[in-house]
This record gives sequence, C-alpha cells and structure tokens, in this order.
Amino acid sequence: MEMYGNAGVPPKQKLTTFKISDNALIKPGTPLYAAHFRPGQYVDVTAKSIGKGFQGVMKRWGFKGQPASHGQTKTHRRPGASGPGGDPAKVFKGKKMPGMLGNIYITAFGLKIWRVNTKYNVLYVHGSVPGHRNCVLKVRDTVLPTRSSTIANPPFPTYFTEEEGDLDEDLYEDNLFVHTEPSLTLT
Repeated sequence: MEMYGNAGVPPKQKLTTFKISDNALIKPGTPLYAAHFRPGQYVDVTAKSIGKGFQGVMKRWGFKGQPASHGQTKTHRRPGASGPGGDPAKVFKGKKMPGMLGNIYITAFGLKIWRVNTKYNVLYVHGSVPGHRNCVLKVRDTVLPTRSSTIANPPFPTYFTEEEGDLDEDLYEDNLFVHTEPSLTLT
C-alpha cells in the first residue's frame, strides 16, 4: 500500500514487473492498452496453468502403464520400478512420479497476433494460452530470435491516445481475411 501512495495511484488488483530500457520508462499509473501491440507481432504469454490436483504417472507424465492381462493384478496404472536394485539402491532425484499437476506459471512463446480490438482491449493470437477463463495474462514481446518484430514504427514506449489519436476498433494482420468484408466483388 505504501508503494501505491508514493506513486500517487490507487491500489490495483494485480501487480507485475517488466524488464525495460531506461528510455522506455513511463510514469506510474499510466494505463496500458492492447493497442501497444500490433497485428503481425509475436508475443510471449505467461499465466498460471489450470491446477489438476494430485495425479498419477499416466496423466502427469504420459506413462504407458502396465499390461491389462498376463498376470498383472492391480498394477495397470502404476509406474513400475522406481530405481535400480542392489547398487546404488536408491531413487534418483528428479524421478518422474505421481504428484501435483498444474497450478504453476507457464509461458507460451512466439504467438502471432492476428487481430487487436482497441474498443475492448482484446488480443487475438495464434495458438493456445495457459490458464483458465478470466485469469490474468502477462503479455510481452517475444524473446525468440527467429520471431523478431518486423513491425514498422511500433508505439514506443507504449500507445498513448493523446499522441496517436483514436485507432480503428479492429486492427487486422495483412494476411488475414477480414470477415466483415465481402469475399467476392463484382465490377
């Protein structure tokens, strides 16, 4: 609470940090919009994955399991041997075993932005993003070197409505068919 008071902004529900350069620093309390990103740009999306609780090795790690017949009794979904016998006679660290699945932060790298809705601040990306419905996502420029940005003159340090003016409600990537336009035009 003290940090918000020093910055002169009301308390927020979520707080996160981003690594930036000195010339990209903005004042505390500056609103961030989806228009900061442009269609055709690649982003990394981080969120907490959906928690699945305590799961066995077949669901957690994709183990094949034991045979359904041929003398197997009550071992169909069990992991099998967990370590060598006589020497060293221990279970090595990192062994894939049953345990808690999900509920950890996951990052989806290199997702392409196809459309930006500036009215509702929505990004449409190619691929799935981690997390459940209505969870908070952390979106940043991608770190993948092969997906470097080819966008000419992106908003820097971010999109300001006063400087750049109002944008169209929907911004589309150049190679994307806009569903509101006719698919066939006659002259």
